Amino acid sequence: MKNNNNIDHISRKYERLLYAIVAMLVFEGIARKVVPSSIGLLIFFLKDLLCLLSLYYINNAKLSITTVWLKTIWAIVAVAFIPLLIYTAFLDLPLSVFAVKQYLLYVVTGLLVPLAFPSDQIEKFKRFSLYFSSLLLPTTFVAILQNSLPSTHWLNLTIGGTSMEEFSAAGFLRVSSTFSFTGQYSWFLNAVCSFIVVVFFSPINERKNLVLYKTFIPVALSILLTIGVFITGGRTAVLGNAGCIVIGFLLSVWKFPSLSARKGILISMFIIPTFWLIHYLKPEFFAAYDARSTGTEEMSNEAEIQSRILGTFLDWTDWYGEQDFSVMIIGNGLGIMSNGSDRVSSYAQDIRSTGFWTEGDIPTTIWEGGIYLLIIWYGFRLIVIGFCFRLWLSIKEYKLSSISAFLLANVVINGIIGTIGMQPPIAIWWWISVGSILAIHSFDKKSSENKFVKVDKCIYTNRHSIGNSQINKNHEKSDFR
Repeated sequence: MKNNNNIDHISRKYERLLYAIVAMLVFEGIARKVVPSSIGLLIFFLKDLLCLLSLYYINNAKLSITTVWLKTIWAIVAVAFIPLLIYTAFLDLPLSVFAVKQYLLYVVTGLLVPLAFPSDQIEKFKRFSLYFSSLLLPTTFVAILQNSLPSTHWLNLTIGGTSMEEFSAAGFLRVSSTFSFTGQYSWFLNAVCSFIVVVFFSPINERKNLVLYKTFIPVALSILLTIGVFITGGRTAVLGNAGCIVIGFLLSVWKFPSLSARKGILISMFIIPTFWLIHYLKPEFFAAYDARSTGTEEMSNEAEIQSRILGTFLDWTDWYGEQDFSVMIIGNGLGIMSNGSDRVSSYAQDIRSTGFWTEGDIPTTIWEGGIYLLIIWYGFRLIVIGFCFRLWLSIKEYKLSSISAFLLANVVINGIIGTIGMQPPIAIWWWISVGSILAIHSFDKKSSENKFVKVDKCIYTNRHSIGNSQINKNHEKSDFR
């Protein structure tokens, strides 16, 4: 009994850290807008301090087999980063330290999830998913407020106090909600999409509020997500959510064809009319995206999307061959293209002040660490994607498999094109999704073990009952004789 209480106490510690990291990411931007810049810098690094604290606790934690595997791969990749970090340290020592956190620190959040929610605590994971999804309420409210305010209002200014009109879409202001930038808001919406599926498929088990948890909350969250996705005015949120839903659905249908198809039809019968109803009642929420989706005089919307996607993978070909051979192999230094690098490194500041910036993840990876970084960084990500896919395949229970399918979709999309080494929020959302798949796998394994124990007990009880019945019959025969 004492041992169980100790395990609960330890898991609650990890749980509190996870909740705090998520809250910090969501409200960091709006917090930095209302405080002096010196305090804003502390807020900017607070998530990193929470991750370092998590790393300290995890170092002595008892890990499951899957978590040990992830930690081992993480350690191997960290060793492979050493030559690049030494090279960056020669260029600028503070930049090398900054790069460690950008590329390697946030893996800790992936380890934090299965530790916060052990195999016998699925209800706590459901509550975390509801908490994560419920953050749509304040973020959508702030986004709607921004949409109704002039561009000069402090809510619509950047953290530095400048106008965000340069991020406008066809003359319509794109909103950042409680985040620092519009892009961070979009990536949050992509991440939260998967956790709403948890609320849909596996609501909190409370009989008193069954209608609330099974019907009202999922419907309300879906409406908030729809508004949030389109009010951003960006393609990242719209295409990201669409990709997550389509890939997650296809994975579910592949594994459980009839059940998933029926569920998908029912959910789409709600989502599609809801979208058109909101669009009809509140067209201003869709104005920025509608204007942007019409394209420009120079390029259609489809051509622009195609150009952006190709650019994500191929932009580096424009300048890669013009560099020195050594730079082609080991790059120009890690962490330079990340937000905040110019605040800690004069070397990064000099480069960023020229206006040069690699927007996509692959160009950034190649520019910062050359072909060497491309191999180890994308090799790491692809290994993690493959590992999550194997875990998903092994999950037997329908609801748990469906939930993890949508989380896997997010892991695949962001693992391939997400700027994980460049944007800490994207990295943390990605690793939380990875950790959630690890946790769900442990829930499924525990469920299978419990079913086996129940069946075993049932067999034993039946055998015992048959044995007693046979003894009684023998006694009856003996008495008869």
